[in-house]
Amino acid sequence: MERIKEFFSNINWTNSLCKKLGLGLAAMLLFVVALTTHSGKTSADTSDDSSSSAPDSSQTETDLKYDTSYIKLDNETMTNSGLLALDNKDHKYAADGSDFVFIYQYLFNDKGEQVMSTSSTGVCGTQEMMEHLNKMVSDFAAQTGLKTIMVTNASYQVDGKLYMTQYDVPETTEAAKETPEENADENGEAAEQKQEKKPQTNAGSTTADGCYEHLSGMAVDLQLYEADKGTYPEYTGEGQYAWINENCWKYGFVLRYPADKQEVTGVAEKKNHYRYVGAVYAQIMHENNLALEELYAFLDKYTYEKPLRLNAADGNVYIVYSQVLDKDNTSTTVGTPDTARKDVASDLTFTGTGDGKVYISAYISGGAAQAQTSQPESSKTE
Repeated sequence: MERIKEFFSNINWTNSLCKKLGLGLAAMLLFVVALTTHSGKTSADTSDDSSSSAPDSSQTETDLKYDTSYIKLDNETMTNSGLLALDNKDHKYAADGSDFVFIYQYLFNDKGEQVMSTSSTGVCGTQEMMEHLNKMVSDFAAQTGLKTIMVTNASYQVDGKLYMTQYDVPETTEAAKETPEENADENGEAAEQKQEKKPQTNAGSTTADGCYEHLSGMAVDLQLYEADKGTYPEYTGEGQYAWINENCWKYGFVLRYPADKQEVTGVAEKKNHYRYVGAVYAQIMHENNLALEELYAFLDKYTYEKPLRLNAADGNVYIVYSQVLDKDNTSTTVGTPDTARKDVASDLTFTGTGDGKVYISAYISGGAAQAQTSQPESSKTE
């Protein structure tokens, strides 16, 4: 900059035209130099900032463009319901079983090969959970070659009633006398005949081994069955089975009672108990090391106006947010993005707690291009 000034000061400006042209040229050069210097500094600063901080997962309305639709939710229906419903010492939850399916048809992969077994075909759960369990175990078998996973506990239906586990069924019933081998050999027709009976919750049943959630239809306990040896080893999630713990969140499952969360859950470590919460919430819990009891407080700070943006593992983009239920009315009106695909039920989900709040996850867009724009850790707190 100083050399340019010195150059123009040494010129003899005797000719007025030359003087005018020279002054004009000098001004242009000074402007270009200043602009270049400023642009270079801004680029460097921006580069430094982006390398030192993760992308903000909470986006404003100006960042996310979509039309808004308003939905009225019944407050009573939204009380401790949906994917995040709690069933523990403080909250009670039991599904009505209307959307439950038996496990038999989900023991096979899409090629018709049996990839897991069950202690009884009376084991049942929500259709959504069973479909994702099937996909997870099918992929596990494809990756490891192991087809030893056995589902022992989930919701259990006998004579039109639901029990928390098959061990809660009164011994006087015929199903209670069945052995795992007898149940495993039951054909699909028999299972379908059982499914025709509409389940009814057995409110008087008690939980086995301090393990909650089976009446929700969204939880399963795993064991191993080694057919060649005729043995039933304990499932520990170790060795090749660690694949399930490492990948279950991609299928919407979480290890519900890990050792390091005992003070939070109030339940001792259970290495074989998995809870289905849906892929969106499972990814948030996985990336932030949250137990289900901790997830609510994490989501409370996000609103429809400033939601959590999640770049999901499947390449889709979702927003997640919370809203307090309207205590002065029996229903609450919530804003939702008008982006959900009408043929995909999981695009817009509502789940309520027993504490007067509702949590919403909503599909925004899909495709690999969006998934590449942020890191997998984007949903973490700052």
